[in-house]
Amino acid sequence: MTGTAGVIDVALAGAVLVVAVAAVALPRRPAAVTAFLVFGILLAVLWARLGAPDVALAEAALGGGVAGALLVDALSSPPAPGVRRRSGWLVGAAALAGAVVVGTLVAIVRTLPDSAGPVPALVDQEIGESGATHPTTAVLLNFRSYDTLLEIAVLVVVVVAASGVAHGTAPVLGPPPPVLHTLAVLLLPVLVLLAGWLLVAGTTRPGGAFQAGAVLGAALVVAHLAGVRGVDLGGPTAAALVAGGLLVFVALAFGTAVAGGGWLVLSPSWAGAAILAVETALTVSIGIALARLFVVNRRGARFGGGAS
Repeated sequence: MTGTAGVIDVALAGAVLVVAVAAVALPRRPAAVTAFLVFGILLAVLWARLGAPDVALAEAALGGGVAGALLVDALSSPPAPGVRRRSGWLVGAAALAGAVVVGTLVAIVRTLPDSAGPVPALVDQEIGESGATHPTTAVLLNFRSYDTLLEIAVLVVVVVAASGVAHGTAPVLGPPPPVLHTLAVLLLPVLVLLAGWLLVAGTTRPGGAFQAGAVLGAALVVAHLAGVRGVDLGGPTAAALVAGGLLVFVALAFGTAVAGGGWLVLSPSWAGAAILAVETALTVSIGIALARLFVVNRRGARFGGGAS
């Protein structure tokens, strides 16, 4: 979105705010979950209108995939004992706080300079040596790969912590409904193929490990719910694969340091191959991590309700 916002952009921004308030204020969980899913879709469209297709893809995959599965699954769980309905004054206070936050953000954005600064020009100048032709991938996997490494580390820690808190075993799933099984048979190849395409496309266009991993995570959740054999998201193999992306990233950092180039300083001659290898490992790691969070959440919902 460039220049003055059009009618569609204003209507889209207003719809995002209205649906966000509805997701918080609606008293019934099915309605609130539906509003939140719509909120995710609108937010993805909004990011696309802002010219951020990478973020839009991630939002669509997370908001419509993994988060949607988590919320829909939560609908089948009984409310935790002792949980009271939100009172009117609490909803009003939350709405007021949200309005203050929105107003503050708008005031901050209005103070930002129109120019993007020297960073885009520097990226364009150095992208030929990065091993990727898409600027977002070049930044995430080369120019600021430290940040990406720390983000993956945080995800691994979250999965480990969630797995440790959710004691017990996941609920035993019965035979899936025929409709779900048929849907899984149709969706799984498409989702896996889409994840692979997003992974490879990330070097030249919007996509990459996080978007591909989010789609792969959604595919694994579908496979888990449909009872596909061989999909064990709660076992040690899945845990090792979750840590695999981080370990590959750390191994690359040590390798470049030992070779004398410096930590995560990639040589232009093999930077493209290294980025694709790391992104492949990260895609598997992120996909299994998101799906594993879904599984341990179901485990915690059954056995951890009384745990503190």
